[in-house]
Amino acid sequence: MIAPISSSQQLSYIRAGDPYAPKLVFLHAFPLSSEMWRPQIEEFSSQFDCIAPDFRGIGESTPFETRPSFTMIADDVRLLLNHLHIFQQVTLCGLSMGGYCAFEFVRSFPDRVGKLILCDTRPDADSEQARKTRNELLEFALRNNASAVAEKMLPKLLGGTTRNEKPDVVGRVKELAAPHRTEHLAAMIQALRDRRDSTELLPNIKVPTLVISGEEDEISTPELMRDMALHIPNAKFVEIEKAGHLSNLENTPDFNAALREFVGK
Repeated sequence: MIAPISSSQQLSYIRAGDPYAPKLVFLHAFPLSSEMWRPQIEEFSSQFDCIAPDFRGIGESTPFETRPSFTMIADDVRLLLNHLHIFQQVTLCGLSMGGYCAFEFVRSFPDRVGKLILCDTRPDADSEQARKTRNELLEFALRNNASAVAEKMLPKLLGGTTRNEKPDVVGRVKELAAPHRTEHLAAMIQALRDRRDSTELLPNIKVPTLVISGEEDEISTPELMRDMALHIPNAKFVEIEKAGHLSNLENTPDFNAALREFVGK
């Protein structure tokens, strides 16, 4: 589906389920798309109105025209919900990059979030070393195609169990990344590199929050995620066994079970 959210901007998105049911909004990771949430949409659309947008430059979404930022991406999500006439509180679920967007959404539009799910993400801004690594990936993306970018990132995106034992998941991640134009991935890398620190936001998150970490995640480690949960009032931490940074794809049954317990259906 495609939504014209402004005179110059459109977002592609997935929507499935009862439009009168509670809203469950999924925000995707880099360098993937809304399609990464298919296993969750299939599980929860029988009882929820599931919505998963593509960020700028992903799918059929209009790319960035100015300096990329998560403030802009979060506002796109707000405009999409407005377009769909969704003004009640939603359950917002973001994984990795989607978590960065979720932080910005909660900061800017706290009254529109009823529950929050933060998966394999982190609140701090990039360190000097992390920014250097982002710049290297940015240069790589501008010289190569999206499949090469995904291949380069695989050791960090997927845990060792998945890489060694689940070729179908490895193939799916490569498939999801392949269609993107690298100049659009490069813009997203800039947004990742330049995102603001959300550490001070944590104690001000007032809604029930679920924090999920893959046991084998080397980017947002379980230790870091557990500590993040301790700084959020009313937060619960869950560790997903045999999963890395893309825990929803690497161990879907356990991930979905954690979500189901949290959302209450």
